[in-house]
Amino acid sequence: MRHRLLVLTALLITALAAAPAHAAPSKVTHCKKTFVRKHGKCVCPTGKVRHGAKCVAKRKTPAKKPATGTPTTPTTPGTPSPGTPTTPGPVDGAPFAPPGHDITGTEAANAILPFLANSSFTDCPAMFPACAVEERYGHFASGVMYYCRLTPTPGSDIINAGHAFQIIGADQKADGSWAVTLKVVSYGDALTYYTWSVSTTGVAYGLYWGPGSNPTTDAPSQRIGPLQWVRGARDCSY
Repeated sequence: MRHRLLVLTALLITALAAAPAHAAPSKVTHCKKTFVRKHGKCVCPTGKVRHGAKCVAKRKTPAKKPATGTPTTPTTPGTPSPGTPTTPGPVDGAPFAPPGHDITGTEAANAILPFLANSSFTDCPAMFPACAVEERYGHFASGVMYYCRLTPTPGSDIINAGHAFQIIGADQKADGSWAVTLKVVSYGDALTYYTWSVSTTGVAYGLYWGPGSNPTTDAPSQRIGPLQWVRGARDCSY
């Protein structure tokens, strides 16, 4: 019995000596694609985050574009907020008074009317014949608009005089720049439409829809500008 016990003890000691010691965890030496090794671990490189089994670039929040203060050129006459002026505009006064905050609709129409009621858009602020040709849109406090294209060639002038206009949409930015949509009765009883966007320096761009055009569904018949806003309504006289 004692001999058997000694044999078993010897066998146990031999087995324990032959068993491998518990190995310490080894550090990672190779990482999957898109990962990098750092401090013995596979991690995403700087500027990337883990997405599933790979690293992807962080999404950057797009920076906000600085406001220019100029209304975006509208594509339809309905772009400026609907609104018609409820107060008459003066025949003269300081132009482009900034409201300090964005305004729309009737409030904007009331603010813009003084700028429009006695003014002109022209590509020749010095007036024809200072320029070889002048294109001119004159807006009178009486609510009529003149369109003229004056040239040095007799019989080649274009004169559309005294058509009634009505503000049907308006927006003004905090810095004073503005956009306005006009409904104009011309060619008898036909309706035409203009949308003007005017910067703080008076640079104006326009969209025009001719008779029979539907501003809510049709592309503009013509794009106008750049023209310059000037104080004083001008008819088609030289």
